[in-house]
Order: sequence, then C-alpha cells, then structure tokens
Amino acid sequence: METPKITPKQLQILLHLYRFRFLNRHHIQSFLNHKDPKRINEWLKDLTSKQIIGRIYSKKLGENIQPAIYYLSSKSHQILKDRDDIDKRILKRVYQERLRSRKLIDHHLLVADIHFFLQAQAKDNNQQLHFFTKTDLTKHTYLPFQRPDAYIALKANTDDTKRYFMEIIAPDTPRFAMRAKIGQWLEYADGGKWQETTNHPFPTILLACPSEATKHYLYHHISQVLEQEMAEVDFYLTTDHSIEASKMKTNIWQRVVEAN
Repeated sequence: METPKITPKQLQILLHLYRFRFLNRHHIQSFLNHKDPKRINEWLKDLTSKQIIGRIYSKKLGENIQPAIYYLSSKSHQILKDRDDIDKRILKRVYQERLRSRKLIDHHLLVADIHFFLQAQAKDNNQQLHFFTKTDLTKHTYLPFQRPDAYIALKANTDDTKRYFMEIIAPDTPRFAMRAKIGQWLEYADGGKWQETTNHPFPTILLACPSEATKHYLYHHISQVLEQEMAEVDFYLTTDHSIEASKMKTNIWQRVVEAN
C-alpha cells in the first residue's frame, strides 16, 4: 500500500496529535506558530480528505462557533509507524480514536490548554518550558503505572529548574478515588524511586479541578494528610475555569498548606 504524501508541516501536525491525542484548530495553529489560518485549514482539510486525521465539528446553531477538533485516523499509521520517536503499541489506538467519549476528548483538550498557559507564563518569566504528555511518559518505567497527564520542567537562565507532575481531575471522579490518588502520590514520593532514578528532588504536584467545590474539598483533604503524615510534597490546585479565564497571564495556582 502506497504511503500518502504529506508536507513537513503536515507531519508536524501528526506528531502533535500523537502526543496530545486531540487538538482543536487553534491549538494546531499555535503549535505551528503560523499566522495564516487559511493555510492551516488547507493542510487540515487535505489530511482529513486522505483519512490521515479525523475531524469533529458540529453544524448545530450555537455549537458551530467552536473550532473543529482533530485526531489521528487510520492512515496516519502508515506514515508514523517506522519513526524512531513513535511507540508502535501506542500508535495502534488510532483505529479507535473516533469512538472516544466526549469526556476523554475534553480531558485531552484541557491538557493542551494548560500547555499553552504554562508556555505563556514561561515566556513572561524568561523560562524554558519542557512539557511531556502522558504519551511521552510511557517509556519511563520508573513512573507510576498510571502516568500523570503531564510532566513539566521550567528552566530559568540561572540553571534553576522547577519540576512538576500535572493531573486533571475528571468531573465525575468520586471523592474516595481522589483520596486514593493523593495517597498514591505520597506513597510514590516516599518510596524514593523518582529521586533515586533522576537524582532530582520530587516534583510539585499540580491538580486541575473541575469545580471550586472539588478544589475546596481537595485542599482541605490534602492539608490534613500533609499534617498527619508530615509529608514533604508540595501540591498546587486550580480549576478548569481558571485556566480558561486566565488569558494565559495571571497566577492561577493555590499552594496547599498543612492544616493547623
């Protein structure tokens, strides 16, 4: 079977979709750092027509103002499967991406939103952002089995690097599951596997919450656990709404302090 012909810019689109899974047109234009949306649309339309990527777009009134969402489709496998930077086992998911739930799609779109939020902050603070998605982290066997949504490193000109694990809390996550997740992070930090393997201090944990109510609950739970276990792990919380409303400038993260 002949491999479809694509341009270098179109290949970049595929690689970004491989890492983030679902991206809207605005994300893709930002990743390519391209000022002409018409040209972006031409590349996307060509990839869609060749069944290399899939497209989600609603024509319903009110919904048709939202940017189209894109994901890897079946024929992307031919193009990407022999690249050294692609995990063939992960690439097989392209055959099922069109069946994913809206909840999962929104989750991955939010990961991209957070990437661009941090990128803007890094630029303002003269830092260099290194952002690794869950896909990027699959080859790192010293990480927990349930990989975080992202590992982030912010490097300043002084060689001072701040490191973070980032997780998005799904809207329907039961409270017992939230408590279990916090316990898993503390257990992983206490085990020392990250510190021994990387020779770096344990990263700060960033949690994006679906609502203020969830953020409030997690704040008080984490503060109590930190006091009880005398754990030396930093947690910072925000909400999905804060990320969307921030316009990429303000500090939206609240540090959890131990309960008194």
